[in-house]
Amino acid sequence: MMFHRTGSHFGEVQKSLARALYEAGQTDREIADACSTSVNNIAWWRKEEGLGEHVPAAAAARAAERIAEARYIEPPRRNAPAPDQPRLSPPSSSPSVTEPRLITPAQAQEAFAAPVQPAGENALEIGDRIDGKAFVDLEELLTTRLLIQGNSGSGKTHLLRRLLEECAGIVQQVIIDPEGDFISFGEAFGHTVINAADFNTGRLASIAGRTRRARGSVVLNLDGLDIDGQMDAVAAFLGGLFDAPAEDWHPAIVAVDEAHLFAPTGDNGEDRDTRKASLQAMQNLMCRGRKRGLAGIIATQRLSKLHKNVAAEASNFLLGRTFLDIDINRAVDLLGLARQDGERVRNLVRGHFLALGPAISRRPMMVTVGPCMTQGKAGAEKGITPLPAMRPEDMQALLLADDAEDEDDNVVPLHGRAK
Repeated sequence: MMFHRTGSHFGEVQKSLARALYEAGQTDREIADACSTSVNNIAWWRKEEGLGEHVPAAAAARAAERIAEARYIEPPRRNAPAPDQPRLSPPSSSPSVTEPRLITPAQAQEAFAAPVQPAGENALEIGDRIDGKAFVDLEELLTTRLLIQGNSGSGKTHLLRRLLEECAGIVQQVIIDPEGDFISFGEAFGHTVINAADFNTGRLASIAGRTRRARGSVVLNLDGLDIDGQMDAVAAFLGGLFDAPAEDWHPAIVAVDEAHLFAPTGDNGEDRDTRKASLQAMQNLMCRGRKRGLAGIIATQRLSKLHKNVAAEASNFLLGRTFLDIDINRAVDLLGLARQDGERVRNLVRGHFLALGPAISRRPMMVTVGPCMTQGKAGAEKGITPLPAMRPEDMQALLLADDAEDEDDNVVPLHGRAK
């Protein structure tokens, strides 16, 4: 058979040359150029001879890449089975109960938003939630800090006491106690009770430095001091903790009850320099204390009374009953809550708190605080107790009885009137 192209032919001589070039591995294009004919003539000749096409090297490489990309490669398992454990069977048409299954986006979101489930000493049980026990992750708490807020009578101090009892003996504790409510920790857990009224500010700073070095748990009892004296004592003691040398920067919880007294939003009649020093000490605790191992836990009756720079550094929150709109709005802004979540704190009963934060839960969670082992200075709450059975005239005689001090000539009469 003769193949023709315009102005050329493909006879026996060209076929012999094409055979030699083909056996040398040349492509159709290369053979056509050498034989002065068309590529179509070479293709028809190959088909007539039953020969395959020689593919250029670059084209062969690209074809191999396409084959590799199209090939299914099984992804590696997250956890390889141990040598003595049987491997999972390959996928089949019927699902196996032993095969790991991917979770849905809704399940992934639920797992992400679930309350924390720490184990061992990290698990601080503070009470109950709707579907089990409520925990605080101690290790996470030490790096993210905590703010407790609740109006008077909401159980705020009770919650702080419960949390501190749970981690007593596990981590060093420094408790700033303005009312003497935590001095019972001395007998119950071996805390050293420091009566601030017995020392000057220089001595308090020195004791604070030794506290960090020895890693002892202490209660700084501020009872008996006026507000200026309490602020001076807090500024000195927190300053001593903060200024400790780097080799003493061990993890320690610093719990401050009634924190709004020491970091107020405005002037409440205190000495200006005293208020400035106390506020600076509280800001150092909450803003810069983490690198020094100091984990601030602050409790306050009202967020609107607490300086915003101190409150904003906490990443975990436990919000108790709050009535005033200004405090609810502050909580909503601080926590990034929806308005309806903020309104929930108005209807909370005593001992119930709305919890949120990486050490507790990534979504708002209701917590009922459990019982405490220790009691405050006033002891157990007495509730309504019966009045003394006494005749009115006996009560009057008891209340108006003469006193030695009443007979003192130095007593100043009321409103300047003579006795």
